[in-house]
Amino acid sequence: MKSQTTARIRVTMALAVSCLLAGCGSNPPEPAPAPPPAPPSPTGPDPALVSWAGGYCGAVKDMRFIVYTMVKEYDIKTEADLPKAADSLKKLDTALTTAITGLEKLPQVAPPAQDANKLATGELAFYRKLHEDVTKSRTLLPRGGVEYAKASLDVIGIDLVEHVPEIKSGDVPGLDQAMKAGKTCELVG
Repeated sequence: MKSQTTARIRVTMALAVSCLLAGCGSNPPEPAPAPPPAPPSPTGPDPALVSWAGGYCGAVKDMRFIVYTMVKEYDIKTEADLPKAADSLKKLDTALTTAITGLEKLPQVAPPAQDANKLATGELAFYRKLHEDVTKSRTLLPRGGVEYAKASLDVIGIDLVEHVPEIKSGDVPGLDQAMKAGKTCELVG
């Protein structure tokens, strides 16, 4: 009996070893081969959008900071200070003319970034309206005196500071990345 039990144990052991060597165990199957890598996606923003962003930023960059260089209403105290107000309004007029001209020259942006066109259109409308106000102020300044100069500079300054574009660059697919790709947009956005 001992020999039969020993023989059965040996046969069972041999089968177990054979199964393990043959891969018949409870080991998990080999993972399926990985799918081939996807084709590389384009690195970087769309060149046409980068070009558009450069034109946009070139047009509006001076407008972002001009309010900080303008004469403030508290700088105008007497009639002798009126030339400072006139000079400040003249510089603003020049910057607005440059911004308007630059925005008018921008080409239309194709999908999916077509909302960039709305951004430019909104800014163009704001700058045109502000340009009208500046032109009116420049015309009336000589007759309006100190109080008119103060009020005019104050209102225009507030308009510039409080202005928020209708559409933000981050809401336009790829525009933030395009803006970061060029030096013209470093301080715009």
